[in-house]
Amino acid sequence: MSMIEKNKNHKKKIIIIANDDVAYSGFLLYPLLTKYSKDVSAIFIQDGMLNTKTNPKKLFAQVSKKSGWQYALYLVREIINYKAAILIRKFFFLNNEYILDTPSNLGKRFKISVSRLAGSINDEVNLQRIKQLEPDLIIAVRYAEILKKSVISVPNNGVINIHPSLLPKYGGLTPVFHAMNHSEKDIGYTIHFMDENVDSGRIVKQEIIKQESDDSVVSLNIRIHIRAGYGLVSCMDKLNHTIVKNENSSYFSWADKADVKKFLKSGMKLIKLSDFTKLLFFHPQ
Repeated sequence: MSMIEKNKNHKKKIIIIANDDVAYSGFLLYPLLTKYSKDVSAIFIQDGMLNTKTNPKKLFAQVSKKSGWQYALYLVREIINYKAAILIRKFFFLNNEYILDTPSNLGKRFKISVSRLAGSINDEVNLQRIKQLEPDLIIAVRYAEILKKSVISVPNNGVINIHPSLLPKYGGLTPVFHAMNHSEKDIGYTIHFMDENVDSGRIVKQEIIKQESDDSVVSLNIRIHIRAGYGLVSCMDKLNHTIVKNENSSYFSWADKADVKKFLKSGMKLIKLSDFTKLLFFHPQ
């Protein structure tokens, strides 16, 4: 019997931790809320993009220094495209499905309590807020901060994360870029239980998504996150675990300037104008 089935008479046992300042959160969260909103007691929004100490200006400076201005600018354009598409779709009433939205707005639409975590999720005051809700499950949606054992151990059924690569390969930051830069054609996503290490833990579901010849990093990211959102829903009633050994595992941070140079020299694209139009006129199939 699944966690959801066990608790069908006890609503509000799932907590979502998410981020309003990164792209594609809506693709992961909307399908879940469509089916399980009554089981979600709260959505907590991350304070900061990577952690509470990292604001957009500081992050842009850090990435520019390590990866170069072209890569840093691509990351900014990716976020701006996503937020601009949300605003334009709302203005022209194109967002009837609301799959393209921020976690905060989605929470309000589904009448779920939404609040920001001031500081780190690992701070004692935030830990106590989560404990008071007695969650059975926590789901991390584009949540970048590393969770300590004190947080991971709170829910009875653990913490689930969605990562856009086929773990254990390409753990860490910007996995789609690194996978494409290493000539991977089978990329995809992984839904897994979190442990104290980064992007490891027991795997619930994986799906291969093939890179297409005209893919940019952004277009592939869009496709992966759309599929991952519906993939999460498909496995919620099972939550089967498979132990995956960390053989051939790989972990990446921001790209080095040499990585970016190699990527661009190969003719691949970080972002294209058509990526924005895909967001603007997106409609779930």
